[in-house]
Amino acid sequence: MTRLPIIALVTALTLGCSHTPPSPPPGYLLPSASHMANSSTEVNIRLASYLDRGGIAMQLSNSEIRVARHHRWADPLSAQLQRSLETALAAVHNDESTHLTVELSRFQGMQGEEQDSDSAVITGRWRLEGAAPKEGLIQWQAPLQEGGYANLVRALDAGWQHIATEIANALNTAPR
Repeated sequence: MTRLPIIALVTALTLGCSHTPPSPPPGYLLPSASHMANSSTEVNIRLASYLDRGGIAMQLSNSEIRVARHHRWADPLSAQLQRSLETALAAVHNDESTHLTVELSRFQGMQGEEQDSDSAVITGRWRLEGAAPKEGLIQWQAPLQEGGYANLVRALDAGWQHIATEIANALNTAPR
């Protein structure tokens, strides 16, 4: 009679220990942020506070933002954006040291009203300080071809590369 409770206890402990918890979702990196380059331009990225919380942001309506708790940036977003932009600026030949500040108000997904009408959105502004100051607005949006965080990250990366190229081209045309 005393053997049955002991066997039940051992069985319960064995089953409880053999269950592995689910693995956490992956962290996300911008593909263009995998390279590092030297640039004579010092880059400073400033993010809206909700973008700097580590989770990927999705705008649900004009007044609602959801910052994901489980789908997070593997490296701080500002550091990834800085590396990617510095790589694009490495081709800009500048004899003097300059300072570029980029302020992003949106770097997120945006939920559409219709099914399959979600998009990726990047907005903000940039300012170059130095002998020839220059500034510009950042406005980029593209529809997502497929759902999911990985596809949103790829779309945002493509948008950021487009913006980085525009900034680099604007700096190349700056008077010296």
